[in-house]
Amino acid sequence: MSTNAETIALPSSTLPKRPNGRNIPTYLVREIIDGIPFYYAGYRQVMNKTKTLEEVMSDSGLQFFIKNYLSDLLKAHLNIKKYRIGAGELGFHPDFRNNMGLDVVVFDRTVLTPDQITTKFVTVPAKFVIEVDVNVELPERDSDLFQEYVVRKVRRLFTYGTEKVVWVFTKSKNVISATPDAPWQIFDWDKDVELIDGVQMNIHAYLESEGLNPDIRLGK
Repeated sequence: MSTNAETIALPSSTLPKRPNGRNIPTYLVREIIDGIPFYYAGYRQVMNKTKTLEEVMSDSGLQFFIKNYLSDLLKAHLNIKKYRIGAGELGFHPDFRNNMGLDVVVFDRTVLTPDQITTKFVTVPAKFVIEVDVNVELPERDSDLFQEYVVRKVRRLFTYGTEKVVWVFTKSKNVISATPDAPWQIFDWDKDVELIDGVQMNIHAYLESEGLNPDIRLGK
């Protein structure tokens, strides 16, 4: 992998196959995008009782640490009178065919107004989204999750009004930066990557500063 930014040629959209008749419980569905269910990574182990639901739903320590770093970074450098910023597993439900979870989000306060904050999922788009890893599976073991999940989710967020998505991959230690009208870029995570409004992150440097091994790899 080059240490410089590279562009990604996006594949054309294709619809993955539906689950082939297997009775997969709905509680194992993590997200629905374009009407397609994406299941928790490890859902098969839950079904055969070698893992619990809580085990496949939970973040690893590294994922939790990175999400909190990015949320804290944004809160420290952005105008909180202009933006609402948070981290977690925010539910975004723009229509009946889409039900997504978002890791780190920045909302314009003029969009996420007080009346939009209820006991239900948010229905208005975030201005900026950061995702950490791919924690879903399709029933077909040979499915291309980058194309079917990552590309599909980012494109769908763009159609609803999100202006930028940054996706962090802890296994490969890469970061994808995507905007609607420009080639996507991929960086090694030891590079400075702009998030929004000039705020930059460097995950490798942050892990080192906190005494963590920057070569740590995700393993559940």
